[in-house]
Amino acid sequence: MELELKEAWVNADITRLDQIVSNLLINAFKYTPEGGTIRVTVATQGDKTVLTVKDSGVGVEAALLPRIFDIFVQGTPNIDRAQGGLGIGLALVKQLMQLHGARIEAFSDGPGTGSTFTARFARIDAPQAAAVESGEDKDIQPLRILVVEDHTDARETLCDLLQLCGHLTEGARDGPEGILKAGAGQPDVAIVDIGLPGLNGYEVAARLRADPVTQHIRLIALTGYGQAHDRQLALDAGFDTHLVKPVNAAELFKTLQALQALGPR
Repeated sequence: MELELKEAWVNADITRLDQIVSNLLINAFKYTPEGGTIRVTVATQGDKTVLTVKDSGVGVEAALLPRIFDIFVQGTPNIDRAQGGLGIGLALVKQLMQLHGARIEAFSDGPGTGSTFTARFARIDAPQAAAVESGEDKDIQPLRILVVEDHTDARETLCDLLQLCGHLTEGARDGPEGILKAGAGQPDVAIVDIGLPGLNGYEVAARLRADPVTQHIRLIALTGYGQAHDRQLALDAGFDTHLVKPVNAAELFKTLQALQALGPR
């Protein structure tokens, strides 16, 4: 790994900044084969502090680049399956950058050409004393969230992302397990995939609403379809709202915040 680091300052939560840097590096190492190179630079550009992580790894297809920071986005089978999925790293990075009013960009010339991730923060002058602690963590109001998703990588990805942002999560791999865990754990919110095998998401929602023990839980449907008809099907089944895959992290957290403000159903 090559480093070119110049002194540059940003106003950021140290824990969140560490998560941003760590996940960019993990992503670079994950997709760069042995013998490849990873170059990390920190510099100032005008009123910005810029972190760049550039690798010589597998690269990114042009069609995938606009959605690479979304949750549940998958690459081509030979890349995605061999490396174990895109994981939570980039979705988390974008969410944390947005919380800091910063911007993250990805660039690649295509498969086999490597990737470059550039994070741009507002630059500040070097502080005269120790950095002031961010109050961000104090603003987090944890929710207990159940994720019902049959795809293991997708389920674990979403649970991990939610946990890293302060929420408490539990996963269920199918409809019956989701209903069982909802009754036992009494989560504030359940995020339910519609395309579950056997007992689909609509049926899970209907059963949760019919049971006095679980009828108060706020329900979010996850679906690959986003037409008005699909939204109405979700509402009719008992969902409070629905999100379309691939899920944008900012949209997900905005939805959770709105449901939290409403309280139990």
